[in-house]
Amino acid sequence: MFFPDNIDFIQSKTYILSIRLMPSGFYFSIHSPTDSTVFFQNNVLFSKNISYLKNIEKLIFDFSFFSNNFREINVIYVNDKLTLVPAEFYNKKLIDELLAFNHHSFENKVMSNNIDKLGCRLIWGMNAELYSFLNRTLLNPRFSNHLAFLMPFFNKLHDKTTAALYINFNDDEMIDAIAFSNEKLILAKTFQAKNSLEACYYIQKTWEVLNLDAHSDKIFFSGKTEKNKTCIDTIKKLIPQSKKLFVELVSELKIDQSETPTEILYQLCEL
Repeated sequence: MFFPDNIDFIQSKTYILSIRLMPSGFYFSIHSPTDSTVFFQNNVLFSKNISYLKNIEKLIFDFSFFSNNFREINVIYVNDKLTLVPAEFYNKKLIDELLAFNHHSFENKVMSNNIDKLGCRLIWGMNAELYSFLNRTLLNPRFSNHLAFLMPFFNKLHDKTTAALYINFNDDEMIDAIAFSNEKLILAKTFQAKNSLEACYYIQKTWEVLNLDAHSDKIFFSGKTEKNKTCIDTIKKLIPQSKKLFVELVSELKIDQSETPTEILYQLCEL
């Protein structure tokens, strides 16, 4: 693996390492919050001949830089088994029961992320062996569900005087839907769609259930938009106020936003 000349792992304490776990693979990025020219990303598809955990173990053991001491290490887990709880009803002792209320089958290490600005807790789960391995191997990793990044990001971009639906396309047939009405969060979920027709149906039904107005409210698309162009073009015919989300980044970062996960764009726009 070849890194740009301006990445020096002797200086790893100044870098932020983000690892994004998808069902089909492993993405990671390295960037510096103090030097906007420092950025590297890579995406690795997993072999189907060995288990998910073995794929991750092999990757991390093969590349020694993962064991470095970074300024910050984020482990971002992308899955659809999650639930939101208003902060006033959250009880750490009951997180298993709270997740089980919406999902009868979920991973056996249950965690939560505080979404402070939106007054809620995001409860989610991941495989306990996977969590244990990453927690042992990486130095002080912070585990988050991907929606823990997307909700505050879209809230930051949202025009608080209106309502809007944000659709984020992931790989592995997963789509995120996050909606706001003025300053209030009204929806945050991840669902699976097997094809473009099914994706269009779910997005349109979400719009209808939320009682959004096609003439005044907006829908924004982010993530793997090029791979979902057919779905986006169909939705645009139904909802005129539809547009792709473009994030303003510092001029030094010349990257293809369609190839960079939206959670990583959030970190980069904080530079």
